[in-house]
Amino acid sequence: MALNILMGMQVFTKVVELKSFAKAADKLDMSRGMASRYVSQVEEHLGVRLINRTTRHLSLTEAGSAYYEKAMQVLALVAETEHMAENDVAAPRGTLRITSSQAFGGSLLGEVMSAYLKENPEVKIRSFLCERMVDLVDEGYDLALRVADTLPPGLIARPFTTIRMVVCAAPEYLQRHGTPSHPHELTSHNTLNFADSEIDKEWTFKKDGESVGVKLQGNFFANNGNILCNAAVGGLGIVYQPTFLVHEHLRSGRLVRLFDDWQTDEMKAYIVYPNRKFLLPKVRTFIDFIVDYFGDEPYWDRGIIQR
Repeated sequence: MALNILMGMQVFTKVVELKSFAKAADKLDMSRGMASRYVSQVEEHLGVRLINRTTRHLSLTEAGSAYYEKAMQVLALVAETEHMAENDVAAPRGTLRITSSQAFGGSLLGEVMSAYLKENPEVKIRSFLCERMVDLVDEGYDLALRVADTLPPGLIARPFTTIRMVVCAAPEYLQRHGTPSHPHELTSHNTLNFADSEIDKEWTFKKDGESVGVKLQGNFFANNGNILCNAAVGGLGIVYQPTFLVHEHLRSGRLVRLFDDWQTDEMKAYIVYPNRKFLLPKVRTFIDFIVDYFGDEPYWDRGIIQR
C-alpha cells in the first residue's frame, strides 16, 4: 500500500481521539488492520514511534504528541482549503478577462457586462478590444467573443447568436444619388468599405435561387465599422454592416435599409475558451448568461430582420 500521508494523518489523529484502532477504523469505514497499517506506515516514514501499543492500552510517545498537534493543524488547514474551493465552485468570484473585436465588443459588451455584474457582484471584468486574434492561453484570457467563419484549432467555440449584414444609406445620400433597386446598381454608387476585408471586395446577395456578387469601388475605407456607419449617416455613401452596428440608426431614420427582400451574409458569433473541463464559476456563469442574453434572434434584429 503506497503511503498516503494525509490519510495516515487522519487515521492517526482519529486513533488518538478515540483511543482505539477499532473505533477509529469503524469511524473511517475501514478495517482495523488497514487503520493499523496506515499508522505503521506514517511511523516508518518518519522513522519514529508515535504510539505505544499494548493489548489493552494505547499511549502517545513524546514524538507522537508533537506530531498529533501538528497533524491537527495540517488537517484543519486542508479542511479550510477544501471549503474555500467548494465555495468557489458554488459562487462566481474573481477577475474575468475577456477579449473581443473593437466593433462587436465596443458596441455590445458594455451593457452585457453591466447586466452580468449586477447579478454577480463578486466578479470583476477586464476587457481588451482589438482586431488581432488574441492567444487566450499565452496571454491569460478566460474567453473571447468572436465573429468569424473560422476559428483557431484547439479551442472550444460555442455559438451564441447570429450576426446578419444589411445594406443601408442616409436619406440625404439617396435623395442626391437615387435609391438603387437591384444590387447590380451599386456599381454606380459610392460604397463605404471595410479595409482589407474579403467580404467587402464583393458584396453578395441571394434571392429566389439567384446569387449576385457585386464588386465595389468606393472612396472611403476603414478598419472600424463604427467609422463606416458614421460616414454613411453623414451622407457619404452606402454601407454594408452588421445589424448590431446600424440598428439604432435604422430605427431613428438616420439610415434606410436597402434590398430588404434580398438575403445577405450571416455569420455566427462565438464564445471561445481554452478548455471545457473544470470551468471556473465566473467563466461558466458568464457563458450561460451571454447565451441567454442574446439568443439566436438578438434584440437589435427585432423589427429589422424579417425571418
